Amino acid sequence: MKTIPYTERIIETLAPLNPKPMTTYRGDDITQFERIESDMMIHTMRCFETDKLDKIVTIKADIMDGKIIVWATTIVPTDEYPLPIFTSEVVQAVNHLSLRVDLIPLADCGRDMEYLEKYMVPMEAIWERYKDIDGMRPEKYLWHRVMLSPFYTFGKIKYNVENIEERSLDITTDYLNLYIKFCSEAEKADPSYMELLNGRKKDMLKIMLENDPGEGPLKKALGKEKAEKLLALLF
Repeated sequence: MKTIPYTERIIETLAPLNPKPMTTYRGDDITQFERIESDMMIHTMRCFETDKLDKIVTIKADIMDGKIIVWATTIVPTDEYPLPIFTSEVVQAVNHLSLRVDLIPLADCGRDMEYLEKYMVPMEAIWERYKDIDGMRPEKYLWHRVMLSPFYTFGKIKYNVENIEERSLDITTDYLNLYIKFCSEAEKADPSYMELLNGRKKDMLKIMLENDPGEGPLKKALGKEKAEKLLALLF
């Protein structure tokens, strides 16, 4: 298992948005979550804020002295903008690497063709570039699958796939670069249009929080209160 510069690549890619470190969120001091250590896990978190985005959160969880390393990033837009939710996860386990990345639509793309064309269709070229890597597959969690874009990328990939650690970062930052383009071009949408999108966004984030498979290990490693507050920041 090779060390990958996931956090560094994420922050470097975000540079065009000029993000600033975020020390409070909705009135709460979040600096206590920058680094948490337990016998089982070392968990680090970086949070940022910038125009048009409610939060940018990127984490690393080093579990059992590096036997499993989890990297993840969530970017959530403010309620004035119809931007998708950016979500990324790379898990380095002993025998394989798993990867998830998507721009989750706020609109029902079966009804909102304009949203589909604007935010989903541009992902197709990225998805096509990587979909045939050995180990790529459909999302296994049904609750997650129903909210994803048509061009979500997920894989459980053996380390014998050439340069898979570096390629996992390339895949992630390709999606992130597209998200940054969308963000730079985004304009405030009509409040009546955003009402439905924001309801969907709130519900999806709640479902992600309630069903995240990392909740159990986090509670075991960090305790119930810290784990719940930390996950609430991520989602």
